[in-house]
Amino acid sequence: MERPIGEVIRNRFKDDLVRGVVLTDGLIGTFVSADDLQANRCFLYHLIGNGTGQWRVPEGGMGALVTELKRVALAAGVEILIDTRVVKIDSDRSGVSVATLSGEKFTARDLLFAGAPQTLATIRGEAKPELLEGSQMKINMLLSHLPRLKSAIDPKLAFAGTFHVNESYSQLESAYRSAKSGNIPSDLPLEMYCHTLTDPTILSPELRDKGYQTLTLFGLHTPASLFDKSPDEMKSSAKKAAIESLNQYLLDPIESVLAQGQDGALAIEVKSPLDLENEIGLPRGNIFHRDLDFPFIDSSGADLIWGSETADPHIYLAGAGARRGGGVSGIAGHNAAMAVLAND
Repeated sequence: MERPIGEVIRNRFKDDLVRGVVLTDGLIGTFVSADDLQANRCFLYHLIGNGTGQWRVPEGGMGALVTELKRVALAAGVEILIDTRVVKIDSDRSGVSVATLSGEKFTARDLLFAGAPQTLATIRGEAKPELLEGSQMKINMLLSHLPRLKSAIDPKLAFAGTFHVNESYSQLESAYRSAKSGNIPSDLPLEMYCHTLTDPTILSPELRDKGYQTLTLFGLHTPASLFDKSPDEMKSSAKKAAIESLNQYLLDPIESVLAQGQDGALAIEVKSPLDLENEIGLPRGNIFHRDLDFPFIDSSGADLIWGSETADPHIYLAGAGARRGGGVSGIAGHNAAMAVLAND
């Protein structure tokens, strides 16, 4: 809680590679050195799941989860509006009113806001909370088959869990310093997941029968500031750096196993932190919506009970930016709902 996770890791482990693999859970989405307490908080949120740190994925992918949430909501009488941009949120003692770009207005006693705190502040015309920039480049790929590795390890074994690339402790710290100075790190640290080895139902039966696989790659220490001056050029450079970093360990270069779309284009999609901000409203591409806090309440959060409360008694944070948020756990939405119920 009070000692930097980097110090603890250095004291506990001797091997540079083991140190790095442990540290990665403190860095995904967080642009800091191992000796910054933000890494501690990131580490906690990555390992708190199920009381054991075990990660699980919904069968059918996150899209299946959204589909089920929609089904349950509609069955409960919820009305869902899409393509409806909120431009104004007012409140008084009796409740909240929300105005949209199209001129519609809605009123209610309480508002559960699942967007980022910075977005809420912008709509409300209030000062935005300070924010660490997001620091992950994401590359989604569809493969005709898994590539062979230079190590000769079975690809289905190698890609079954988290695939770490250039993530020794010294490499991670070197990459942080390089990115901090404004350069894309060489030997870019990467993490990859082959979700289809765990859940093949993500793909259509036709693609499964042909042996296709998905691959999701995260590039660490690729902060939003790297892309500010020349977003497209830097995204292309970061993509090139990621592919070169990965190909160091592959017998089959990753380009050789990428599937092709109907137009002949390779099935690879690259998203920088700026893309995440522009396309889905993540401020500075921060996947946690804001700087992470430890989830317990201290003197700075004396008015918090559920961690979802805001300065307005009728507005609650229901997304990752809540005091107990920080990811895809659903805790923030649950807590916001419980806070409203507690006020009934």
